[in-house]
Amino acid sequence: MQAFWFSLLVNSAFFIADIFIKLGSRELSAGRLVYIRSLFSVLLAGIWLLASGNFYPLPSVTVTLQLIGCSILCAIGLFTYVKALQQIHFVNVSVIGISGALIHYVLGILLFDEKANPWFYLAAVICISGIVIQWRKGNQRQGLIYAVISAITWGFGYALLSVPLQNTNAIWGTWIMEFCILILSAVFLFFADRKFNLFKPGLLKLNLFLVALFTILGSYLINICYQQFSLNILGFMQLAFFPYSLFAGYFIFKEKLSKIEWQGNLMIVAGLVLYFFTCT
Repeated sequence: MQAFWFSLLVNSAFFIADIFIKLGSRELSAGRLVYIRSLFSVLLAGIWLLASGNFYPLPSVTVTLQLIGCSILCAIGLFTYVKALQQIHFVNVSVIGISGALIHYVLGILLFDEKANPWFYLAAVICISGIVIQWRKGNQRQGLIYAVISAITWGFGYALLSVPLQNTNAIWGTWIMEFCILILSAVFLFFADRKFNLFKPGLLKLNLFLVALFTILGSYLINICYQQFSLNILGFMQLAFFPYSLFAGYFIFKEKLSKIEWQGNLMIVAGLVLYFFTCT
């Protein structure tokens, strides 16, 4: 029951953040959005860290390096997520992202000796088939590539967080990750967008402040989850995002999915349902 409530809180926080990411993606490039969002995130995480008073023990060098590695993967995931949102429907990106739960299962077996289940392989094939079906819609291919890259990098980035978070508190992990993403986005913009002023980015953007606010909340909660629950359970929690994405796509963004998109999305969800009921 505790996992259920954590699932509801985590998915609600990230869902609200994703809505504002989608809204922000209409106005800004992916690089600028990630950079401005990360400025707010570092500030909010820093305030939270100072208010908590949980400064000790400091993360070890090994833990810090592990967090940096996870941050690199998550930064790539965030950037490609925004790029995908700019090209294909919110629902499609979300559903493909949920399939990253399969990565949690694989890493649970490799890192923590969790039990393997043959049903997992069938579920994975069904999910991949759902993505391939959508590939038939030619004008979506680049967006689908971004969505798949985002699902893979976020899947590995967040699942691997379970390793360093066994040895540091959640708020330290959150702050270090957000700071690394900020540095990475600044380096990217320095080389890719010379016209953008890193010191005067234009922070009067309520959308991106709200992205940062709900991202910090979701990140803090999910970091606690990695300290308390198995990777299989955390994968299961991601399925709750599907009804959220349908609601947002239909009522907020007024998206109309084609027959191919419905077929692909439902096949991915079918594979995930099979996975959750047979492997968790």
